[in-house]
Amino acid sequence: MLTLEQGADGIVTVRASETLTRSDYDRFVPEFEQLAKTLGPVRLLLDLENFRGWDLPGLWEEFKFDVSHQDDLGRVAVVGEPGWQEWATRLSKPFFKAESRFFDRTRMAEARAWLAGT
Repeated sequence: MLTLEQGADGIVTVRASETLTRSDYDRFVPEFEQLAKTLGPVRLLLDLENFRGWDLPGLWEEFKFDVSHQDDLGRVAVVGEPGWQEWATRLSKPFFKAESRFFDRTRMAEARAWLAGT
């Protein structure tokens, strides 16, 4: 499941949980695109809570989203569990224009501060 929330601080929080599917992206992408039009480059907090990855169609939708929305992203803070989520964040860096960092779940406040530029 993907949910999106715009905070008063201008940071957009996306929560990804369980296994992501094509239908998750069908709901999420139009909402994200509307916010990106309004905000310009989005400062994104990606919260991976109980995240298990993607099914194959969901993974394809993730790749399409990443390629087509590069200019819509400012900084991206990925918050999750150390291990494969941290590794995947580092592996994806060369494919993004946006600056991104991984933060352990215990460092959520630090992730928000980094996104805010403080």
